[in-house]
Amino acid sequence: MLREYGSTEALEEQLERGVADLAVGPEPAGWSGPLVAIGREELVVVVPFDDPLAGRTAVRLTELAHHDWIRCAMEPLVDGVLVLDRACGALGFTPHTVLHTEHTSTAVRMAAAGVGIVMAPAHMVRGAVGEDCAPLSLDPPWHRPLAAFSRVPLTGAAAAFADLIGARPATRVPGASAPQH
Repeated sequence: MLREYGSTEALEEQLERGVADLAVGPEPAGWSGPLVAIGREELVVVVPFDDPLAGRTAVRLTELAHHDWIRCAMEPLVDGVLVLDRACGALGFTPHTVLHTEHTSTAVRMAAAGVGIVMAPAHMVRGAVGEDCAPLSLDPPWHRPLAAFSRVPLTGAAAAFADLIGARPATRVPGASAPQH
């Protein structure tokens, strides 16, 4: 059975408890079990089609300092701090959050409706919503590594699935150094 979780922490917890056999998502920090790197995804900023930035292809994070933000549960943490808060803080501002949602697809639809802007994986935006929003790459671009990971060595259906989605040769075993992205 496939199941979607609202946060990376919930996904990792279900793996650790033995409820799930295999997880696919952002590469977890400090994961000690088997991990198969499957690529990386670009994170883009989604604005409504009528936003003045919508005609552009890229935007600098500092240009978004005065926008309202929609935040998602799957936003990654870096040293215990949400990645957007960390990046904006380094640039001297705090993102003004107007809505928090569990699902990225909901956040993208809310951005398209003009509630605020959201950072989301590009694949969630392009072709998913249509002409009512505009995905903008960040300048410089933001990417995050994706992985399939488990508590135990991948065998049977889990190994076949990992083979299907990509880079089985990049499997990392506990105690080995992580692949570079």
